Amino acid sequence: MFLTSGQETYEAGEVIFKEGSHGKTVYLISSGTVEISKMTRGKKVVVETLGPGAIFGMMTFIDPSPRSATATALEDTVVELLDKEFLDREFNHLASDFRQLLVTLVRRLKKTTDDFVRASSLQATKVSGTVKMSFESESDFFRAYIGNLAKGGLFVKTGKVLPVDTLLNVEFTLPKSNHVIHTTGKVMWTRSKKKSSDKIPPGMGIQFIDISPEDEKLLKKYMASFKFS
Repeated sequence: MFLTSGQETYEAGEVIFKEGSHGKTVYLISSGTVEISKMTRGKKVVVETLGPGAIFGMMTFIDPSPRSATATALEDTVVELLDKEFLDREFNHLASDFRQLLVTLVRRLKKTTDDFVRASSLQATKVSGTVKMSFESESDFFRAYIGNLAKGGLFVKTGKVLPVDTLLNVEFTLPKSNHVIHTTGKVMWTRSKKKSSDKIPPGMGIQFIDISPEDEKLLKKYMASFKFS
């Protein structure tokens, strides 16, 4: 039996926690049903549905990072809050190497879930192709980065522009980084050869529409370090 520190009640449709939010509370369902879902390409993808006896919210306890999914009560639901001091004490009793192993497993599970959600979304959304970009210098990246498109975007220099609203897989690496950022991009505007010049090249503005919370955080951190260095 788990030690609990309290109880919460949620009505049908009420959000228990949202994807991207912060919190280390771990929940045990006493009664009712909870849906675990993620957003991708502006659409909700259900990861799993949990019933009485199920535990959720434990990933952020093991690996303190933003919530990787949204938990929503599908009916009137009662959840028990697992006692944080008890969990901390039991977790800290583990050998440091084993704790690190658990953290690694959680991070790998998060990535696998993200890949699954994207693949599920692709089955229902037609993507026209893939754009791969790399930047050798900070100036190269900032010439291409578009900061006024919601979660950001990139300008792709090309004479073969695609129609507005076209969806593309986008892969790029930040300067001096081996980490590849994957997202879906949407063509928001284009500049044809006729409207271009030597200083204003032809191309298209692509908006990020489902960048993961981890990659978004990495991108924001990079932007901040450049801006204030």
